[in-house]
Amino acid sequence: MYKYFLLFLFLFSGVCSHAQSDSTATEKNKKKFSLRDPEDNAIDLSSYLIDFKGVMPVPIIITEPAVGYGGGVALIYFHNRKKKYNSYVAPNLTGVAGLGTQNKTWGAAAFHTHIFGENRVRTTTAFFLPKVRYDYYGNDSELLSKNPVTVKLNSWGVFQEAELRIAESKFYAGLAYMYFKSNVSFDTIPGKPLVNLILSRLNSNSVISTIKPMLVYDSRDNNFTPTKGINSELSISHSAKWLGSDDTYSTLKTDFYGYLPIGSKVFSGWRFNGSYMLGEGPFYAYPFVSLRGIPAMRYQSDNVLVAETEWRYNFYRRWSVVGFTGVGKAFKDLDTFSHIDFTYTVGSGIRYKLARLLGLHSGVDFAMGNGKDFAFYIVFGSSW
Repeated sequence: MYKYFLLFLFLFSGVCSHAQSDSTATEKNKKKFSLRDPEDNAIDLSSYLIDFKGVMPVPIIITEPAVGYGGGVALIYFHNRKKKYNSYVAPNLTGVAGLGTQNKTWGAAAFHTHIFGENRVRTTTAFFLPKVRYDYYGNDSELLSKNPVTVKLNSWGVFQEAELRIAESKFYAGLAYMYFKSNVSFDTIPGKPLVNLILSRLNSNSVISTIKPMLVYDSRDNNFTPTKGINSELSISHSAKWLGSDDTYSTLKTDFYGYLPIGSKVFSGWRFNGSYMLGEGPFYAYPFVSLRGIPAMRYQSDNVLVAETEWRYNFYRRWSVVGFTGVGKAFKDLDTFSHIDFTYTVGSGIRYKLARLLGLHSGVDFAMGNGKDFAFYIVFGSSW
């Protein structure tokens, strides 16, 4: 639902995942702090990430083609957990983050993640202030698809999510709320006075206020770089005037991520995403194809389908190579589905097992979208 500020939030979503980790590490796994793993004497951050208490700076590296290269930093406070549990329960986190990119996109945020009991209730609270610039190619617009205009979103918002574990199962029932207010404006186009006049009249203030019930199933062996299990979500975001939104519409989402080990050194991942707009919302809120190698928000429409697979081969000690390919399509309805080409991407990358006890891998991916768009990504954990 909140993909329209994904360009900002994706930067600290990985940070928040610390509080959602289902790692089976326990107190007995904890060792004296060291950047070397006693098992193989390799560089390893397990001790640092598991035993760390206090404030930790986390660098942010941005390589998203839609906003250009950039960076920032997050400062995260790890709260001490006094109560002991039978299984590993990640620490509660409080943090702030700031970032900027080449195209003058910038943002700031404050967030808190909290786990109640032994992974019984998981909550996330965030306040964010993004100012995003990106090229808008239109929702199925033949004119704008070849002549994009630059959109500027000067925004602020709040987000609250809570998930309750159902009995002792892997299912979670959740509810999220988001309020997002933007000043929307368009850059002028040199030598196009008539077009600029039309664009100036489209400048406006926009408010989105949504609630999102969801059902989540999560059986992954870890949250960072899963090797087996399933993570799936069925949700519907509803934006309504009675909630304070300018428009009334809904977005249905069906997400599936599956992880299957093929052997002791080969691991496969499978991703199937669907987003379906019900009603009419602001142009920047429409679903878009999200694939490595494809600029964010490049392909938007009422409905979006994405499928991707990634394979990883552990070729030497902690080092692995990955290969991936995916397809996606943004279309208005079934009548126009066959008239729109699929977007596709292929790529490869390298990984290093950075924290063995957490199953955390890190590295870099190189991707080619539609045979012409090239991009690279710094990966910390999973690319999905």
